[in-house]
Amino acid sequence: MPFGHPVGIVYMGYLVLSGYQKVPEMPHQLALILISFLVSPGAGEPDCSQRPDLNALKNCCKMPLLELSKYTSQCGQYLVNGAHITPCSFECLFEAAKALNGTSLVMENIRKMMETLLESHQEFVDIYTEGFHHCSGEEQAMIKSLKRRRMPVTGKCSSMSVMYGLCAHRYVYRNCPESASRKSTMCIEAREYSIHCE
Repeated sequence: MPFGHPVGIVYMGYLVLSGYQKVPEMPHQLALILISFLVSPGAGEPDCSQRPDLNALKNCCKMPLLELSKYTSQCGQYLVNGAHITPCSFECLFEAAKALNGTSLVMENIRKMMETLLESHQEFVDIYTEGFHHCSGEEQAMIKSLKRRRMPVTGKCSSMSVMYGLCAHRYVYRNCPESASRKSTMCIEAREYSIHCE
């Protein structure tokens, strides 16, 4: 899975929040950790008792590669084939795009950043922008979560951009554009599980 793939990036963000600093080339089974994070079990509703096939979830929304090369001049030291992933890589992208002011998103620049990263994929630009807008309403919850984990909220290489990235990707997964969404029973059930059981 290329580093520029959204699932790959969010997977690495998950590892960052779990305390890992160096990420080797991703084995297939480890990729499921991300999916497990995205669809963690809910609070015991009857339809939430059965988890979907985690193996299949990664294929339910065909996402375009992110054009990270557009930020190589500013963030190249963090974007070396995904070999060394820290909150700095996410923060660098957000700072280069002027998309984060302290702990708050700058929505006008978020759209510009996504237009740069996704180029001709306008549907995904729109849905990611909607996702970040949705996630901006969870700012205080994210700050509390980082404080509980004793991770930096502000300052050099804060983890807020990772949190926003994870949140936005989950939103896109749940609201995948029709043109990229698989309509199999398994995918529909998995998406409903994510929406109602997290």
